[in-house]
Amino acid sequence: MYQREVRPGLGLELAGQQLQRDRDNQTNRNSSRSAVCSLLSFLPTNKRIRWGASALLAGCVLALLQGCGVTRNSTSGPTGNTQVAPTLSTISCGTQSLTGAQSKACSASLTAPTTQETTVFLTSSNAALNVPKAIVVAAGANTAGFNAVSQAVSQSISITITGKMGSTSKTDVITLYPTAAAVPTLSKISCGTQTVTGPTTEACSVYLSASATSSTVIALSSSNTALKVPTSVTVASGSTSAGFSATASSVATTQSATLTATADGVTQTDVLQLEGTTASQPPTSAPPQVKLSWNAPTPTSDPIAGYHVYRTAAGGSNYAALSSSVDTQTTYTDTTVQSGNTYDYVVKSVDKKGVESAPSNATAVTVP
Repeated sequence: MYQREVRPGLGLELAGQQLQRDRDNQTNRNSSRSAVCSLLSFLPTNKRIRWGASALLAGCVLALLQGCGVTRNSTSGPTGNTQVAPTLSTISCGTQSLTGAQSKACSASLTAPTTQETTVFLTSSNAALNVPKAIVVAAGANTAGFNAVSQAVSQSISITITGKMGSTSKTDVITLYPTAAAVPTLSKISCGTQTVTGPTTEACSVYLSASATSSTVIALSSSNTALKVPTSVTVASGSTSAGFSATASSVATTQSATLTATADGVTQTDVLQLEGTTASQPPTSAPPQVKLSWNAPTPTSDPIAGYHVYRTAAGGSNYAALSSSVDTQTTYTDTTVQSGNTYDYVVKSVDKKGVESAPSNATAVTVP
């Protein structure tokens, strides 16, 4: 019994024909790979014959290393380098602190531009700093903006803003601080009139820019002895004004008097003109009177129709209305006083329904 190697006609002939075509057309790689795969499918099942044919085809297989459907999955850039998907890199509001209620522009940034719309989810660790639940980074962009809205707080608090994109999280910590309380300063001194004819007493006041945080002493002075004022007046804690009396004497000729108020280095003045009388025309004896003036309160949603003026004897608590009608002006002249007496006055504002406000600060006036 003997063995003899046979040459498979169909398989090797196809291989030769295919290799010849590959040499003639190097650019048609897809056809070459298809042909090699076809050749391998026709190889005989006899081991010795199959190994011989495989040896002849080794060069072809090595040359077509990527043939027969062998592929590699990757995402490549223009140079063929594998691209890494962008991730969340920072959450930033450009500041480490905010004071009072305001809106601050913030942003979320990625490590690289995204190829499609990408959602970044946001949270805040405290409701005092509000952020949107999510923002979208547009395709081709690597950043998106949002607003962080802070509320007024009574004490400082640190709040964390967290951004999450996929499995990546980034944070930004912002401290909220309360708004500093306004420091009250002396803003005005006023007697509500520019002319005075003595003898008479004018009701005057000093005003602060904000409510006093404690009892505040205001120093007073007059440039003319014909118009006398106390050396000081005190604004009570929680109040914005305090009243005092300016007592004018009769003068023969018209004169001016400057009233000066000073507190914590701030000075305010008010100039009054004292009307004079001639010797040939002595002043007639006029009944005593007290002129009152006040500032209108800050406008509110409830319009003010006018005012009621109340009076009591000095140190008393039973105030009586000086008029049943509503006074629409911010001045009032009390002609029912008596010389040598001291009176306390308060003013109440009245709305269109006739409802009165709480009383103003009391002003004491001594009638000469």
